[in-house]
Amino acid sequence: MSNDIKYIVVDKFDHQLLSEAARLHIEHLSYRSFITLFGNKFMVELYKDILADKLGFFIFALEDGHVCGFVLGCINSKQLFNIIARKFIKYFMIIFPRIILNPQIIPKLFETLFYVNKENTNVESELIVIVTDINHRSTGVGKQLVSVLDQEFLKHGVHQYKVTVHDEMKKSNNFYVKNGMKLSANFMMYGVKWNMYINQLE
Repeated sequence: MSNDIKYIVVDKFDHQLLSEAARLHIEHLSYRSFITLFGNKFMVELYKDILADKLGFFIFALEDGHVCGFVLGCINSKQLFNIIARKFIKYFMIIFPRIILNPQIIPKLFETLFYVNKENTNVESELIVIVTDINHRSTGVGKQLVSVLDQEFLKHGVHQYKVTVHDEMKKSNNFYVKNGMKLSANFMMYGVKWNMYINQLE
């Protein structure tokens, strides 16, 4: 792991950092992340509202001032739908052109908004997304992001959190297991099997 990488906690809006996070999210996770279909503007607005509502925080890994990885932790992921509902017009204006071009995404949109109902768990806090750029994989950056995330959750009084991942993504599943998370449940979404892991913090 490079000693030149700095890890910072961000809980207030920073357009540059959130734009870079959205870019990384879309660039590296579009193959498994449905909401990336709605583009950079949608992602930045959602990030901004999560922070404004104090529902979560980001941990950024910075190298020479540039984002090389990040993790988004959410205090209560069950409240994420409320963000969309309260600001429906804003989000609808962003996603409407995408829906017109591809109306088949509507069922997936509703599955995404209500995915927490599929999990059947009382664990509210969640690791929403973690990603590193291609040059910083298998270097310890992801592990350190989780470590800082754990510390930040504890500061917020959170002693357990969940994370969900496609069953077929073996590297991601192995990553969570290696970082102390325990498989808790399985559920179906988008027609594929997902695994839910729980991380118990001491």
